[in-house]
Amino acid sequence: MRLQQRADPGAETSMDTWIPYCDAFPDRVPAEIYTGGFDHREPFEGDRGIRFEMRPGGERALASYERAQARKREAQRQDG
Repeated sequence: MRLQQRADPGAETSMDTWIPYCDAFPDRVPAEIYTGGFDHREPFEGDRGIRFEMRPGGERALASYERAQARKREAQRQDG
């Protein structure tokens, strides 16, 4: 099962309305992965050996994500 979302009944703001989950993290995808840019093609504690798998036809989206992450790393490197 790939990334899915379910409503968060305890949401206090519009930013936490949805809980991202998947087979690797059935309770909630960790923020380090979901918003932090961690590349889950690599192992992450608690993922039970389940890693990111690209959807068929997702090559362009993955390439775009990788370019954005490279820009982010370069900006962080330049800032210090």
